[in-house]
Amino acid sequence: MYNSMEYQTELFSNIQKEDVLIQKLQNSIRQYFVFSDDKIETFEAYVNEIVQKARNGMLKISTIDVTPLRNKYFFGERYTYGSQNPQSGIGREKLFPKNSVDPIPSWITVSIINPLIEAKILPKNFVNSVVINDYRPGGCIVSHIDPPHIFDRPIVSLSLFSDSCLCFGCKFKYKPLRCSKPLFELAMPRGVITSISGFAANEITHCVRPEDTTERRAVIILRRVHQYAPRLPQDDQMDCSKRIFNICDCIELKMEDFMKVY
Repeated sequence: MYNSMEYQTELFSNIQKEDVLIQKLQNSIRQYFVFSDDKIETFEAYVNEIVQKARNGMLKISTIDVTPLRNKYFFGERYTYGSQNPQSGIGREKLFPKNSVDPIPSWITVSIINPLIEAKILPKNFVNSVVINDYRPGGCIVSHIDPPHIFDRPIVSLSLFSDSCLCFGCKFKYKPLRCSKPLFELAMPRGVITSISGFAANEITHCVRPEDTTERRAVIILRRVHQYAPRLPQDDQMDCSKRIFNICDCIELKMEDFMKVY
């Protein structure tokens, strides 16, 4: 049993350790506001167009991944994650075969990537993989580290539609879904560009909690896939057709969502 002095000493030590970790996080995260409100509204309109293309069957099957509260749209490259991995476990993620998904939309290259290169936020010829995560209220993504054998650093994102948070150092539990207190909460206001590298990208998990998604939110993630990252053979490509047979239900947009951007 601790006496009060031992307890206070350990508590102070833990606080010091947390302060060191938070400082490391802050040193490896950068945030910028690059685009005007008009530009952000234009990007949101383009995201809605992608949703409509998915509903109309105009995108490749593997471009789309549907879950009840979060839909993902992969461009350039797609990789296995979670239960999709043929062999479960961290570090076993693989890219889909080449040309499995649609190419990166030109508007993302011209209107987002190129200005970020000019602003020296992204290196030249860096981005070859884009993912759009489209969250419904209550949507989340569990704690993870973007697999370093698949993705280079930095990881750069643009937040759209509403404000949210990116949380570091959480632990998720299931049935019911709940999340521990994060070590650090990073505000993600609509329109912010966020770049993570170093400690924030490699040494600690990040997540989006259900309670931080109070409205529809989308994030465009810009990354570079390593040239020699492991890839599924053509014969082992995931068959996603069963997952999107009800895509019109899963990607439904209400009229007010469109009114925000048109």
